[in-house]
Amino acid sequence: MTLDEIDVPHALVHVLEEAGIQFVFGMPGGDTGRIFDALHDSREIQTILVRHEQVGSIMAEMYGRLTGKPGVVMGQGIFLACNALFGALEAVKGASPMLLLGDFTDMAPFMHHAPYQAGTGEHGNHDLRNLLAGATKYTAAVSEPKQAVQTLQLAIKHATTGSPGPVAVIFGSRAFGATVKTRRPPRLHATGRHLAHGIVRPAAADVARVAEALLAASSPVIIAGNGVHASRAWAELAELADLLKIPVATTASGKSAIADVHPLALGVFGNWGQTVANEVVSAADTVLVVGSRLAPTDTCFENPELLDADRQTFLQIDVEPLNVGRHFPVKDAIVADAREALAALAAELGPRLTPARKTAGQRRVEHLAELKPLHRYFAEPEQRSDAVPLRPERVITELARRLDARAIVTMDAGANRLYMTHYFQCKGAGTVYQPSSIGGMGYALPAAMGAKLTSPERDCVAVCGDGGFAMTMNALFTAAQYRIPVVTVVLNNSVLGWVKDGQRRRGNRFIASELGRNDYARIAQAMGCVGVRVESIKDLVGELDRVTGAKEPIVLDVVTTEDAPFWQVQSPLAKEGPGGE
Repeated sequence: MTLDEIDVPHALVHVLEEAGIQFVFGMPGGDTGRIFDALHDSREIQTILVRHEQVGSIMAEMYGRLTGKPGVVMGQGIFLACNALFGALEAVKGASPMLLLGDFTDMAPFMHHAPYQAGTGEHGNHDLRNLLAGATKYTAAVSEPKQAVQTLQLAIKHATTGSPGPVAVIFGSRAFGATVKTRRPPRLHATGRHLAHGIVRPAAADVARVAEALLAASSPVIIAGNGVHASRAWAELAELADLLKIPVATTASGKSAIADVHPLALGVFGNWGQTVANEVVSAADTVLVVGSRLAPTDTCFENPELLDADRQTFLQIDVEPLNVGRHFPVKDAIVADAREALAALAAELGPRLTPARKTAGQRRVEHLAELKPLHRYFAEPEQRSDAVPLRPERVITELARRLDARAIVTMDAGANRLYMTHYFQCKGAGTVYQPSSIGGMGYALPAAMGAKLTSPERDCVAVCGDGGFAMTMNALFTAAQYRIPVVTVVLNNSVLGWVKDGQRRRGNRFIASELGRNDYARIAQAMGCVGVRVESIKDLVGELDRVTGAKEPIVLDVVTTEDAPFWQVQSPLAKEGPGGE
């Protein structure tokens, strides 16, 4: 803060600018209109108008994932609570820094008389603070002008410190009603001065113990989770793996923590993973878990044939102490940011690599190179199928072939995500993202738009089913308005695949699982985007070239077969475990 006196809306915008935030996603309403008005004067922040707060929250969550700076969704408070919790819930467990900025719509001095849409929690009002608190890392209520500015600064600190997450700030109308004198106590300081020392660094003794355990292992494996994405530790992970020649499997949400084409990559392990990943993880004597809680859906419902703390040594890196040993007891752990911990491990291990250890590592590399073809690593027969209606495996394989190592791919929920998890072979690290926290449908398109705004030089592709696409296809209006050139690949089988597959498997009747036949290409055209219908192998091979170098928003409406049940990609270990089908 440099001005001696400034009005609150412009002071708030100045804080966002100081934090390096580039976008505010949302829809004006209530008293947030005052902040939107101040944003009009900003040369550093672009306001993106969405047609639904859910879309804004997903775009903000993806911005936070990719940049490490809080993604901002702003709108009238009560409608953030109604509609923006999707992105917040993804962010709170997915460790994405995010800000939800809203208002109480309290209409002071009538807040205690329950005015229309008010959320102060008085008798007759909605309790907005509690509604948002259940879906955020922290929620603050603001009533005074200077409090508004300093609380926003502290909210950014909350969102970015330790395990990142979403923070909500709710402004009372009186908070906007005056200017603030920056040099009068409580004084206002530059936002960056409040954000220092946010990284949790590893303790040297912990690093030494984990390093010693890795050196003692004969068949180690690394399991990388979403924490690698959250700390942007892709290079450090690959460096450690290359140093000791340790194979790397990822969780579903950790997919692309290491490129699937890397010689040491195993792909995703667990319920929907690669067979070779599950075999190597099962046979390991030492397991280093980086940035994952090892949820039951990652571990084939804790099947001891896959992971067993009684026959395997577990080591763990996590920024949150409560996650260490949460489901599997660990021998040693490093409580720190994943990027810092992996770098410290590499520095500790580098000087201790003897010729014998290098030879043992090379043998692991050679063994893995033999295992992958045996287990048809990303090379299964259905990926070459010419069947019509098109098989999702073939569509996904053709898509992967066209994208380079920097292209960002966002996934949706449902059976399409399971097929993407299993069959999509990424060429670069930090390139594949999915709704890994609550796994809600409708994520892929807004997330790809947020990614494209964040990284305009990279191709950004959303892959979704027709059910998920229909939930947030209003985002195409925003894509068309701001010329956001994302490509959406809709796997259109006219049903809710996972739901109908489950009904079929249980012998139930088909009810509320059939969507009917819709031409999403024509709908996209009507919304101001390019829409292309894909129904044959010839169409597929020709039209998928549009995913690279797109200059405008494009929807590829790919007609796929309904006969692709999700259990075809489910691991036998998951089927045998508790909770498996």
